Amino acid sequence: MAGGSGVAGGGDAPRGDLFAEMRRIKDASQLSYNRLADKTHYSRSSWERFLNGKQVPTRIAVEEFAAAAGADPAPLLALLDLAVVRDEAAEEPAAKAAERPKPGPAPVTPAAAAPSTPKPEEDTPVRRFAWSRILRTAAGVVAGALLGSLLTVFLIEPAGAGTARDGAAGTTGSPAATPALTRPSGPVKVGCKSDTCMRREPQAEDCQWDAITVRQTFLRGMSIQLRYSEACQAVWGRVENGNIGDTVMIKDKRSSSDEATIRMEHDTYTRMLAVTPDATWETITICGAIPSQKEQECSPLGAIKP
Repeated sequence: MAGGSGVAGGGDAPRGDLFAEMRRIKDASQLSYNRLADKTHYSRSSWERFLNGKQVPTRIAVEEFAAAAGADPAPLLALLDLAVVRDEAAEEPAAKAAERPKPGPAPVTPAAAAPSTPKPEEDTPVRRFAWSRILRTAAGVVAGALLGSLLTVFLIEPAGAGTARDGAAGTTGSPAATPALTRPSGPVKVGCKSDTCMRREPQAEDCQWDAITVRQTFLRGMSIQLRYSEACQAVWGRVENGNIGDTVMIKDKRSSSDEATIRMEHDTYTRMLAVTPDATWETITICGAIPSQKEQECSPLGAIKP
């Protein structure tokens, strides 16, 4: 979510209401900027901009702020949505006015009045923004589904390709254990980076093109892999050669986590967690579990106990 250039103190409502409420919660919870940075994925300088009205926070930042302060995120997210709608609605008429051609001389019309026509429903900036959001969401879902289907048929590595299958349980792989997928011709523009990738689908954001396996361990023949994309600055977990009901989980040093369960066939993967300079992929733990056998294997070994 793009940051605004509002003045310190919050600017006009509803943006100002959002900044004021976040500052009230910060003061009530006695959280310093350094403490917020320790408990979230955002730096001290980011929280100074968010809470001083210099930049509109991202949706994930608002959720993490509420969690750190022990507050309900719903009212803050509602104010954030109102601020975004107002900002984008305010920008659209100005852009339209710049594109609109200058009117020529008014044509001469007969004295007789033209038949009246029903007035169409008013096309307001807010209505156009709402439809635009709906269409973007639908397009993203369709594109993600199509991309996933194409990758399944053409691009995803066959079981066993490029990975060490003969290692014993608990063996950790190297970054070169699984080669990156074949890149498409031309540059690939990823859909997110670092904290904006939090809990998003890696394939939907085109993060899989340069992904490599940086951790790998095994459990009863099931391959448990931590995948890392340098372009997206994000990681996700993947299991191969498992069975329905087997799970994979990833967790970072701030206890953010995600989990996926095999629902069909033998493979699955989680959504993404962010990687930052002070929280690299080396700080991520990945675990695979076979609930039917009450067994779990992690890398680093023993990092999360069942």
